[in-house]
Amino acid sequence: MNKRWCLLLGLLGSYLMMSCGTKVKVEERTLSDNWTIASTKETNTDAKTLSTQLINPGKWVKATVPTTVLGALVEAGVYKDPFMGKNLESIPRAPFENSWWFRNTFQIEDLNAKEEQLTLLIDGVNYRANFWLNGVQVASQDTLFGAFRQFEADITKAARSGENVLLIEVFPPQVRDFYMGFVDWAPTPPDHYMGIYRDIRLKRSGKVSINATFVAPDLDPKDLKQASLTISTELTNHSDVSKIVEVTGYIESLEFKKTFTLAPNERKEVRFTPADTKELLIKNPRLWWPNGLGDPELYTLNLEVRENTNLLDKQSTRFGIRKIETYLNDKNVRGYKVNGREVLIKSAGWVDDLFLRYMPEKDAAQIRYVKEMNLNSLRFEGVWGNNHHIYDLCDENGILLMVGWSCQWEWPDYLGMELKMKPGDENLPINEGVDLYAVKLTPDEETLLSNYLRDQVKWLRNHPSIFTWAGGSDAMPKPSLEKRYQATLKQYDPTRPFLVSSGDFTSELTGKSGMKMNGPYEYVPPVYWFEDKKLGGAFGFNSETGPGPQIPPIGSIRKMIPEADLWPPDNKMWNYHSGRKDFNTMGVYLNALNKRYGTPKNLEELALKSQLMNYEAIRPMFEAFVINRPVATGVVQWMLNSPWPEFYWQLYDYYLMPTGAYYGTKKAAQPLNIIYNYHDNGIYISNDTQEEWKNLRVLIRAFDKNSKEIADETELLNLGPNTIKKWKNLPELKGKNEIYFVDLALMDIDGEQEYANNFYWLATQKDQLDWSKYFWFYTPQKQYADFSGLNTLPKVEIKAEKSIKEISKDEYELSLLLRNTSDKLAFFVEAELADGANGAAITPVFWSDNYVSILPNDVKEIKVRYFKKDLKSGTPAIRIQGYNLLKPMTL
Repeated sequence: MNKRWCLLLGLLGSYLMMSCGTKVKVEERTLSDNWTIASTKETNTDAKTLSTQLINPGKWVKATVPTTVLGALVEAGVYKDPFMGKNLESIPRAPFENSWWFRNTFQIEDLNAKEEQLTLLIDGVNYRANFWLNGVQVASQDTLFGAFRQFEADITKAARSGENVLLIEVFPPQVRDFYMGFVDWAPTPPDHYMGIYRDIRLKRSGKVSINATFVAPDLDPKDLKQASLTISTELTNHSDVSKIVEVTGYIESLEFKKTFTLAPNERKEVRFTPADTKELLIKNPRLWWPNGLGDPELYTLNLEVRENTNLLDKQSTRFGIRKIETYLNDKNVRGYKVNGREVLIKSAGWVDDLFLRYMPEKDAAQIRYVKEMNLNSLRFEGVWGNNHHIYDLCDENGILLMVGWSCQWEWPDYLGMELKMKPGDENLPINEGVDLYAVKLTPDEETLLSNYLRDQVKWLRNHPSIFTWAGGSDAMPKPSLEKRYQATLKQYDPTRPFLVSSGDFTSELTGKSGMKMNGPYEYVPPVYWFEDKKLGGAFGFNSETGPGPQIPPIGSIRKMIPEADLWPPDNKMWNYHSGRKDFNTMGVYLNALNKRYGTPKNLEELALKSQLMNYEAIRPMFEAFVINRPVATGVVQWMLNSPWPEFYWQLYDYYLMPTGAYYGTKKAAQPLNIIYNYHDNGIYISNDTQEEWKNLRVLIRAFDKNSKEIADETELLNLGPNTIKKWKNLPELKGKNEIYFVDLALMDIDGEQEYANNFYWLATQKDQLDWSKYFWFYTPQKQYADFSGLNTLPKVEIKAEKSIKEISKDEYELSLLLRNTSDKLAFFVEAELADGANGAAITPVFWSDNYVSILPNDVKEIKVRYFKKDLKSGTPAIRIQGYNLLKPMTL
């Protein structure tokens, strides 16, 4: 019988089956609960036995997936308070050198194995795993390995109606395994992140399933009134007979469909294009815009595959319509456009929890912090989150994402080389020169990394927030690997540009990266960002930089440092909660703080002065990039958050307490802003919106240390979209070792509505950098600004009033009115929201402003929002202190 007759008979059989009207259950669920874990060494039994009964029940610990082994043990209380002091260091390595069991039970109702398909979708396991279902092995560690691979396991034959037992044996990473890590940002946990750190999903469908749907938008940046969509998806025929199926798509009121034929056991990609599906030509599309430039509009595509009238599978995909473009300017600096508009990337580096635990409420609070700080971007390096949740949040809030590989793999000492070596490991390739291509790859490793990118791109490509894929961090992929990366993106995601490296590299294939990564990572004074023209200053795209440590407020310090080690701060315990290697001390930061503001006498004084230092250090970094655009195209603060409680690189701390750097960033990144340039003494106005502002009233008031007014000027200006204008120079500040205060504001024509404000403290003895010396992570100083006079400011007493209103069923807003009735300035006033007068600080906490200075005889209102569930006492309290308040107060 020839092939044509076979096909016709197969199609006839398929038609007869369609006519029977058999219904199947279509669903996808995440297996997050009902897990237990145990060490294979301590349970000492086989998988078949564990699939029927729980051996040694006292050795099993309840868990929630995603998690690492250590993360689950910490959650279960096996290891208590690992972040206090050096408790993490005391957890032994030995229990994590062998494999661990993850066991789950789940129900399947009315399974029809003849007509249905059951698949386990495995999004992320570190590092190898064997899978059994009901005692039947469905996946093996020989093929299921690689932290950034994603897998499908067919469990149709092993599954049953009623209770099912899923057993997974997870193996820890070994030397040269490419897994996640935090490099010198945090200590490495003793389990080396072994576990199931991403979702495991159960997919139930008919014998034809739909997967990997992708909506590729396109538009002409010169005409934003029309767009086109190309939709692709993978159809898989899980049966031994041919199938004729109809795929129908719905986007709001739009509907379109096509019929496809699938050979037995065939998987193929099918497409809907604007050329064959006119419904995919979208008139007047709602566009996705980054934060500050417009609303991040989103659509949903629903696809269904049917055999006759029977639903076999469905998939829902959220997407945005936007155009991402990249360019190199005449200085070979890389820039990015969204929908034809150049975008200054105002970004920070995201890190996940040290134990890779899934914390959706914490993620939501953090992305809200990002938006409220006026940032428009994050850089994801290394872990890339537990699941789609963090990306969904960025989509919804207009936060652009640079997603790329970690430098974890580019340095031999972080690529598992500290693990226990096995015979033969000494012959592994070590280094090809990290200054270029990093570790030397074997052919198998190159294939693994290529597959990593393919799987991650297919998994994440529908998120409009992602604006580029980065192939390297401190190095770049060698040409053979870059070719494979480029081929992957051409096939699976042509809507975004590939970035060969986040550092300054030149590819043989694609030319200049257009990026720079020259630091600093340690404290530098405000003038650095305006003055420097060679290293990390405000020019080009600085993909990784920042002024180093940000010590958090005192409540957070007490959560990580034992009482005996709280003071003085230059001790081993404080250093342990700093970074690693070159960042294992805060010596540079503390030296600068002591010389600029005066040596603190106790912990309370250090905590308040640190917020002043944090605020003053981070604000000019962002401000310099803002006023130097388009010469400056992007800056990534290293970092946004912390994977564990520490003193380094954070705009808010592990416990979600904002530092002074948070509020400094919020000021600097205002879309409409007024800024002081520490280098040229100029006052600049910036409009980083798409709107034209007319009749802006610009105001400046300046005061000396005794609150005597030395300047009071105002003028009306117009400012077009995406415009920077220098207004005037600040009047000369006179005297030796004097301190001055400068209050800047943008208001409406009548001076009644304030659009933006900025407050600076300046010294006549200025910071001076020693440009003759240079360390790779910072530039030292030869003179420090003298702000010691702040310690003798005239004392003032302010009055405070609070009022509370309900915003929603989950959230309150408290308004705080601060009245300065004296003729002296109230400097750097901190307001802390607490759970009752003597309770702990509430986090997360969303202040409109904080660490504010109140002019003589003036009033300032700030507001704070918080969640009802975080208020346990029933009564919120506000604790207020300041640099020169007569006394702290609570109301």
